[in-house]
Formats: sequence, C-alpha cells, structure tokens
Amino acid sequence: MSRAWWIAVARLTALVVCIGLATTRLGLVAHELVGHGGATVAVGGTVREVHLFYFAGGWIRFSAPQGGLVIALGGIVVEAAVGIALCLVFARRTTLGARITTAIGAALVLHASWYLATGTWHGYGDGVQLHRDLGDAKWMVAIPVAAVTIAAGYLGARTVLSALAATLPGGARARVAGTVIALIVAGGVQAAAAVGEVMIRRDAAYGSVMKPERQRRIAGDLARWEAEQAQRGAAPTEQQRAQLQRELAARHRTFPLAIVLAILTAMAMVAGWVRAQRAEDGPVGKALLARCAVLAGGSIALVIALDAAFH
Repeated sequence: MSRAWWIAVARLTALVVCIGLATTRLGLVAHELVGHGGATVAVGGTVREVHLFYFAGGWIRFSAPQGGLVIALGGIVVEAAVGIALCLVFARRTTLGARITTAIGAALVLHASWYLATGTWHGYGDGVQLHRDLGDAKWMVAIPVAAVTIAAGYLGARTVLSALAATLPGGARARVAGTVIALIVAGGVQAAAAVGEVMIRRDAAYGSVMKPERQRRIAGDLARWEAEQAQRGAAPTEQQRAQLQRELAARHRTFPLAIVLAILTAMAMVAGWVRAQRAEDGPVGKALLARCAVLAGGSIALVIALDAAFH
C-alpha cells in the first residue's frame, strides 16, 4: 500500500473516532438526563444523583412515587426517537456528511434496541424491571426489538460504509481493507477508553446495574450456601466452592441472546455494505474532519462538566 493510502486510512480512522465519541457522548446525555431525568420529573419524582462516565455509560438515582417502568425506559425511548428523526431527515441526502448523520441515527436506534432487547432478556440495565415483570414471556419484547437492532445495523451499514470506503484511494480491495482497518482501530480506541475508565473509577453502582440477573442469582445462591455452611461450623474448601459455582452456572443457564444478536447484527452490516449504492469518490475533507474533532471534544467536555455539576 502506498503512503497516500495509509494517510487516507489514518484520516478516515480519525474521522470515525471523532464521530463515535461525539455520538456516544451526546447519546449518553440524551439517554441519562433527557430520558431518565426527564421521565423522573414528568412523573413527579426527583433526581437525586447523576454519574456520567467520560467514555463509558452512566446512571442516575431517583426517587419517585410511581412510574418506575416509565423512568427505566425513558432513556431508551429518547435515544431511539432522536435516531429515527435523524434517519428520516437525512436519509434521502447523498453527501458524505448527510450519510454520516443518517448512520448516526441508525447507530442510536441500534444501541437503544440492543440495550432493550438484551437487557430485557438477560435482566440488566434498563431492562431489569421488564425482565422480572415479564418472566418467561420476556421473549415477546426481546425478540421483536432484537429484529429492530438487526435492521438498524443493515440500514446504517448500507448508508455509510460505501461512502467511507470511497474516501480511500485504490481499487475495491484496498478500499475495503482500509475501511475495515479504520473501523477496527477506531472501535478499539473507544472500547479501550471506556473499559479502562470503568476499571479505574470502579463505580460499584454501575457494576451492580449492569450485572445480568443470572449472575445475581448465582451470587445469591452461593452466598446462602456459604451462610448455611458457616452456621453448621463447616469450612468449605475452594474446590467445593468452585464445584458449586459450576453447578449453579449450569442450573441458571440461559440462551445467549446478546452473543447471537451480535453475530446476526454483524452479518446484517456486512450485507448492508454489499448492497450499498456506490458513493462519489473523494478524500475526507479537512473541514469535515475539523468539525467532527471539535464536536467530539465539545461532547466530552460537556459530559465532564455535567458529571462535575452533579457532584
């Protein structure tokens, strides 16, 4: 690959990083403050505490006499509504900026529906209450919403990936390879920042909220067993404890919807890229890259300021 190709891939990677940061940070504010916070106020409740990660997720603590489910789903509803609106407004426009904006809308819908589907199925995050209320009928929400996730992945990929590839020089293979490299590197940068921050900040409340119901049940059963052993004056060995953990894991086994949905969504995105219409060739413009960089930096600064304001 030529030096010009690598420079173009680097610029595309920088663009995707900036777009990802801006989308996730503004999406976080909309989800937590506008969605959960707005729903809390709407039902007559009070927001007591807000925690926003600079690169990961967040949570709010509230008190409300009613409307728990409305508050729990408020963030998902707002995120999906913004995403749908962006898709409707920009879907028919063909410029690179418009295609990126449409893909951002699809990404917001994808994240909202993914979170609802897997949260309802596995019992974590905003889907905990639905998981418990619906019981064995949770599939009635999780499966249709999972289909929305797959459709959003297809639409987003079909809209933007060919346009991103068209910013690179060379033949079809070189463009595909460069786009894949840019997406992997950009995704890795953002994932590393998010995971690293979660590990550094060690937010117990966030960890508890994001723990699947299966893990809660296993931990609860294990704690009860250890308490019973202590009452009997027994001292279980690590081998016995490990054996019980394996038995509990088998007892509480559930269908891995999150893994299956990830695979299906990835396949849908590949299909969307294959079916995408050819975009006009042209490098990533300096003005577009600068605007996205400013937006990304401003989005991170906004999250930092809001998190500080609530502490």
